[in-house]
Amino acid sequence: MIGGIIILEFKRFELRDKPLIDKYFEQHHYEASDNCFTTLFMWQDAYGIRWAEENGVLYIQGGGKREPFLLPPFAGKDAKFLDGLLRAKEWFVENNLPFRFKGVSKVVKERMEELCPGRYEFTPDRDNYEYIYKSEDLINLSGKKFRQKKNHLNQFRMQYSNYEYMPITEDIIPLCRETAASWVETHHEEGIEDELVAINLLFDNWETLGLKGGAIKLFGRVEAFSIGELLNDKMALIHIEKANPDIRGLYQAINNEFIRHEFSEVEFINREEDMGLPGLRQAKESYNPDHFAEKYDAVYANEADNATGGK
Repeated sequence: MIGGIIILEFKRFELRDKPLIDKYFEQHHYEASDNCFTTLFMWQDAYGIRWAEENGVLYIQGGGKREPFLLPPFAGKDAKFLDGLLRAKEWFVENNLPFRFKGVSKVVKERMEELCPGRYEFTPDRDNYEYIYKSEDLINLSGKKFRQKKNHLNQFRMQYSNYEYMPITEDIIPLCRETAASWVETHHEEGIEDELVAINLLFDNWETLGLKGGAIKLFGRVEAFSIGELLNDKMALIHIEKANPDIRGLYQAINNEFIRHEFSEVEFINREEDMGLPGLRQAKESYNPDHFAEKYDAVYANEADNATGGK
């Protein structure tokens, strides 16, 4: 408490927090990976993600100490979203930080404009738009727009007719860990070590997180694997997908097999963002998304307010 004001106390995500966090996210059919406990848990150290709760409202901070921001507040069923907006504004003021929301969905953007007309200025964050596909498209690969993908898949199945798809269980997690470690050794992109830490964290807490996974085994070795979970009753979220890039058609195979075996009952699949990487954007666009989970950055329309958090 400072000057009579109770400061929001942000803390790490622990496994014991999952039921509480899930309860907030279950209030609505959120489409973005930000609205999933596993995402926040696995990336919290890499991206400085923390959480706080006050008066039935969940607040999520990102960006660490270098470039802190908040996601828009998540109001529980007995709380008001507007109260969360006002409390978030106070937090920026209390910490002498410039006001900045990230990860504002299209629906939340419209709600903020309705509640506070002219108060905020929104900028599309295209690099973090998440790609949403129809499950049936990724399973069937029907029509001209999927011809190339289906050709790659068929060629893989013909050339490697002895491949084996299997769900990820405790028995093959060690093989998947080896595959992930090999990936890091052969790839040198920025943040790749953080990704390995995140993958191993998922494997360490597999049952508690309630994850689903699938792997493709060739010649006794796991050459591809994918990890995901249900985001809601209409959508599954793919957290991780790794495959040996030297095996033609393997990415198409793990994508198709995993969704066909584990998520055929849901309408949509979220395969997350492309982070502005040209190759990844091309790959995700080539699967013909049904739509995007759009994300916006929000600041105050009055520039002077941003410097003071809207004081």
